[in-house]
Amino acid sequence: MHTFHWRMGSMLALRQIVTIITAICVTPLAAQADRRPKKQTIRGAKLIKSFEPSRGFIDNPFTFDSAGGRLLYVSADAATRATVTVVDVNQHTRLLSVDISAFTTKPESVSFVLDGEHFLAVERHEDTGKAKAALIDKKGKIIRRFGPADDIVATEYDGKDAVVTYTVKRTKKKKGAPKLQHHVHVVDLATGKTIGKKTTIETDLDGVSNKLDFSIKYWTDDYTRAVGVKGGSWDRKENQRAPDYEAWYEVPTRTFSKRVAIKNVMEHTRMLRKLGEHTNEKQFITVATDLSGVVLNDRSGMKKAIKIALPFHHYNHKSLEYRETADGSMFFVLRVDPVHPDAVARKKAVTDWIDLYELRPGSAKAKRRARLFLPKKRGIHWRATSEFWAVTPRHVGFSRGGKRLELYKLNK
Repeated sequence: MHTFHWRMGSMLALRQIVTIITAICVTPLAAQADRRPKKQTIRGAKLIKSFEPSRGFIDNPFTFDSAGGRLLYVSADAATRATVTVVDVNQHTRLLSVDISAFTTKPESVSFVLDGEHFLAVERHEDTGKAKAALIDKKGKIIRRFGPADDIVATEYDGKDAVVTYTVKRTKKKKGAPKLQHHVHVVDLATGKTIGKKTTIETDLDGVSNKLDFSIKYWTDDYTRAVGVKGGSWDRKENQRAPDYEAWYEVPTRTFSKRVAIKNVMEHTRMLRKLGEHTNEKQFITVATDLSGVVLNDRSGMKKAIKIALPFHHYNHKSLEYRETADGSMFFVLRVDPVHPDAVARKKAVTDWIDLYELRPGSAKAKRRARLFLPKKRGIHWRATSEFWAVTPRHVGFSRGGKRLELYKLNK
């Protein structure tokens, strides 16, 4: 009870704290005190442009191109229109706007494809959950459509820009247990032709294919590769079966490309289960099981503890969000818990900053690039490069987008 009253009192007193601006200006970012800013809401970056549509709102999908020089965002209203806008992030100027309303007014994602002047827009049906996609040119013309499918992703395969549709259907035969049919189709975006073979893998409900003697544990490389456990071959001379092994199945060619010995069955099972929670991710960041920090994971099962600027218990561990960029860098955000244990011990709540971190390939230390403060604990949609941070403060009480998109230039 005493702790409760103290926490409430601290939050009220917090509004009366006056930040010493001059001290902030001369203190390095990593060492700045966690005090609520009086006016300053960004550290480590500078706001260079705010994009706000004349009508409607900034919708969820926005992204940088692979080079980081252009930013794509979608403006929309409740149900009648959606427009893709591309801006030059260095000149802060609009390059083009494309009306995609003929295909969708509620895109789930929009990405640069082909020459960078074509876009793959994906929408998802609110009731069925099925996805549809369209290749759209810079004039708004729909070149071709894809789906419906459970998932549709833009990728690169065999040196070509491609789109992959993935659907799993449950079938029930007159005799025997029900089956799952995994349908994977890889299409050349430029020509619309199938790349490799259109493939269906039939498994039981646990992902076991009797035909392939293969148990699918997860999908990677945008559904073009299935990873799992394959049964060992029969050794006639020894009159016994060789141990099972990890195998990679290349879906478009219908061939197994890699074989990995399983040294510890229980540990390997746990690893594949964890990787299965991150389908199609080359690497990903998780919170350590003991809540001691954040960990970088890759597809080989390797884990690496990541050093960050603050003790991890200063953050709300549920606030972790991450993104991988084209060069393999990982960006992630964490939100400071204003009443973390050290703040409680000092009897002084701190500012709930949203911290942006960058982890370069091969590094075990993430650099804190910027800190953002939003009132009322509002959330954000965001994307980042080594130079820019694009942020949309979320609507209060509305799941889609926000009123504006803010483009920040990150300090070096």
